[in-house]
Amino acid sequence: MSNQTDDKKGCKAVGFGYSALDYLGVIQRFPRENMKLELKEFKIQGGGPAATAIVTAARLGLKASFIGIVGDDSFGRKMLDELKKESVDVSSVIIEQGGESHFAFIMVDETTGARTILWTRGSLPFIKKEQVDREKISSADILLIDSLEPQAAARAAEIARENRVPVVIDAGTVREGVEELLPLCDYIIASEVFAAQISNNGSIEKALDIIHSYGPEASVITLGERGCAALNNDGLIKIDGFRVNVVDTTGAGDVFHGAFLFAVLQEWDLYRICLFSNAVSALKCRKLGGRAGIPDIAETLEYLSAAEPGLEFEIL
Repeated sequence: MSNQTDDKKGCKAVGFGYSALDYLGVIQRFPRENMKLELKEFKIQGGGPAATAIVTAARLGLKASFIGIVGDDSFGRKMLDELKKESVDVSSVIIEQGGESHFAFIMVDETTGARTILWTRGSLPFIKKEQVDREKISSADILLIDSLEPQAAARAAEIARENRVPVVIDAGTVREGVEELLPLCDYIIASEVFAAQISNNGSIEKALDIIHSYGPEASVITLGERGCAALNNDGLIKIDGFRVNVVDTTGAGDVFHGAFLFAVLQEWDLYRICLFSNAVSALKCRKLGGRAGIPDIAETLEYLSAAEPGLEFEIL
């Protein structure tokens, strides 16, 4: 279900949704009340689900665009600069005059790489339906949406479907408006939290059945270091995660989504799509921050060749 041409080298991925600026600090252990801890390491990076996913798509070789909203403050300018450095088109980003941009402070456990995220929407309004860039979306080859801008995301998905552009959703949390988005999506990628919420803490299999009842081509639940589980009309598959030296898990799910965009456009089967996305996500975790460790396509294929000898990943 795509309007792409035979030349896959010019494929365009569009990410619609949330962008943030991440302040990341590595600590020896998570603090207790009234406790002071010295940061072992500190970084500032661009973040946010849709924005980091689309950076991943660009790093892997797709032409990539991001649509979202930022303030005209220093955080907003930094976010746009970070995206531009990754060759992501930001011409459709809405800049809110006088707006305070999205921001997150992330504490990363030095030993495990686990993270705790404190975030804010700032003062930015929700994107209006009429602000959605129809031309950018209708000319894409694949669209990623998240659930943080539900009404505008629904409009973006409707435009995509009108133009035979496949839609992938990052379903992180069951929040207001997200269940109205699901029937508009060709691929639903849910977090383990979303799966538990939508199935009333049922099994992964039950959650996949519920998610798949919304009608996507494939449904996926990401399971962190345990990999992922997926369901399509051919049945259920489970794919183990890859073992790497974990420094920070921040953005691992976002990176999975960006790799998924790339893999879908290669027309691989669902097993290869998920295996590839697992690998890119795992490799990301070797460095601090959601983006610093994202591999390019050559590094990913080299890693997969060693980890899965004999399994072909033809790049179109």
